[in-house]
Amino acid sequence: MTRGKAKKALVAAIILVVALAGLALVIPFDAPGVGRDVSSAVRKATGIDLEISRSRLRLLRGVVLEDVRFSAGSYRGQCPRIVLEREARGIQIEEGRIDFDGGAVVVEGLDLALSRLDSDPRAVTKLHGLSLEGDLSLRSISVDDRAARDVTARISTSNGRFQVRDLRLVTGRGESSGDVALDFNSIPFRYRASLLAPSIEVKGFGHGTVRLDAEGFGTKARNLKGRGTFALEGGRLPDADWVREIDPALVGAEHGAVEIPFEVRAERVYFEKFEIDAGEKMLELEGSLGLDGSTDLRGMVNRRRG
Repeated sequence: MTRGKAKKALVAAIILVVALAGLALVIPFDAPGVGRDVSSAVRKATGIDLEISRSRLRLLRGVVLEDVRFSAGSYRGQCPRIVLEREARGIQIEEGRIDFDGGAVVVEGLDLALSRLDSDPRAVTKLHGLSLEGDLSLRSISVDDRAARDVTARISTSNGRFQVRDLRLVTGRGESSGDVALDFNSIPFRYRASLLAPSIEVKGFGHGTVRLDAEGFGTKARNLKGRGTFALEGGRLPDADWVREIDPALVGAEHGAVEIPFEVRAERVYFEKFEIDAGEKMLELEGSLGLDGSTDLRGMVNRRRG
């Protein structure tokens, strides 16, 4: 999955949260015409068009909406069933999908528990007028063939700014955590992220800890920049093309742990010159990896002195 597509997925997820928050604003309802009332209130509070095929009111649980579809610009979403708890305290979605240009995001087991929810009709835009705070959890979220599970975060919005704190998730490569901030007061929107992956696999290198502080704007990967470190754990050099190109004899050689500084810019991850201790040999490396998977690494093998 490219960085551009990942950021579009993040925007799609934010649109979903805005739509859900708008739904919570309109509770409670009388049973007659509840679906029409919800659609009207969401459009008024968020500007998002909502279509509801069936709606029901449960006295103990709240409003149940079925076959829900919504649109916001180029984003289109659908949810078979949404449950709105009474007094705007929470929203549950068993499954939902948002399609956007170039991909789609699918969420399962979404639970949004709100501790604060307000809407200012005098704000410049509906987005700026939305103010909420709550705890979000997802059983899983996937974009194309990439997925994360056990997602939790603390979400808040105010004056067009979104804060995602204490974000935690699990992917096929390991666990990650961090904070993300998005600012929609500029066009395109701007963002900052601080991420930590304490035990993650970097394809073609091995396992280690990744720390990254990044910022950017819009959904294009070329607008992302940041700095970080990859603390590679000791192990064996992989059977990767870059190793074979430098010295085929190094494949499978044991190596020590090393911390590798890197910089993200112009759709590539650039590594500063570093050394890997491979027993009798020292492997000196520098170069870059493309966000598209391309590799441009240059290396030199030196015999250990003494």
